[in-house]
Amino acid sequence: MIRDLKATFEIKKYNEIFYGIIVFGAVLLSLIITVCTEDDLTLIELCASFIAGGYIGMSLFFKPFLIATDFPRALSFGMTRKKMFIYTRLYDLVEIIIISLIIIALPSVVGASVVLKVAALCFGVFSLISGAVGNSIIRFGKNAYWVYYVGIFVLMFGVPRLSHIFPVIRDCFASAFDHLVNPVYNQLGIWLGIIVFIIVTLIIAWLTTRRVAVNNDL
Repeated sequence: MIRDLKATFEIKKYNEIFYGIIVFGAVLLSLIITVCTEDDLTLIELCASFIAGGYIGMSLFFKPFLIATDFPRALSFGMTRKKMFIYTRLYDLVEIIIISLIIIALPSVVGASVVLKVAALCFGVFSLISGAVGNSIIRFGKNAYWVYYVGIFVLMFGVPRLSHIFPVIRDCFASAFDHLVNPVYNQLGIWLGIIVFIIVTLIIAWLTTRRVAVNNDL
């Protein structure tokens, strides 16, 4: 177990370098904006926003490719697919918990309940991405990443435009957001839904991981 933990840390150390840069950049950028502008946002709110945004952006755009490069390295360390899957998911969970605790520790930001729910959803989404996208990159090479990359931008720019054409889409997103941040709704039901979502994404990630072949042409 100790050997597997050391191997996981060795494989993931570049991720931590990126996240360290994100945190440092968030603090530095927040200081610059606070000093140079008269924005109503406080330094703490800016830091929290940049840290969260940087982590999510990193996980969406760069993590799938990092997963594809981590996979053959994990196998070279003697880890099985099962061990690699378990330890990397636990590692991702610890990352999200640390980021969440940093944001929760900052005063005058959104409540801890909202942060934890968003963090749990992010863990599920990132698990799905690692399974569906990261493993596709391992199997099909860089072409899979470009398909995913284009798809992300289509969603980012296409969904807002569609919401203007079809108000029902906007209403669905508004309702989901309201349920996420408003404590008057049944929190137990919301958390059960989030847990089910995470379980489904983990199952998908594992099913795509256990038989994936390694493509070194990345």
